[in-house]
Amino acid sequence: MNIPSELITFEGTEDARKFFYLSENVVKKSLPDIEKAEKIVAYLTGAAFDIYFYRFTSDNAPTEEANDYEVVKKVILEKISIQKTDSEIIRDALSLRYDGGDIPTFLSRADKVYSQAKVVTI
Repeated sequence: MNIPSELITFEGTEDARKFFYLSENVVKKSLPDIEKAEKIVAYLTGAAFDIYFYRFTSDNAPTEEANDYEVVKKVILEKISIQKTDSEIIRDALSLRYDGGDIPTFLSRADKVYSQAKVVTI
């Protein structure tokens, strides 16, 4: 994947799993964990950076744990996860009903919900 790394940021309002997928394909998987951990902080902004800063720094310096990419990734995924479970996605698709309002908005939402459900059932 050839995405300029300056286009990758994570504010903490989007799905953390997508961010890590993208960053791991730009920050080469062949790098040692310590280098991946050092590079990942450059992509974090907003709430995501706050989580990193308060969890992985002490006296404004990285803690020992901050050098372990898998630990950093796990903590951020645990703290910021907007990913629904498969059963929640299917339940959303089955319960979707038009209750009035803007039809194009409803159709857009329906398309998104049904697309997610289709991926889950494949």
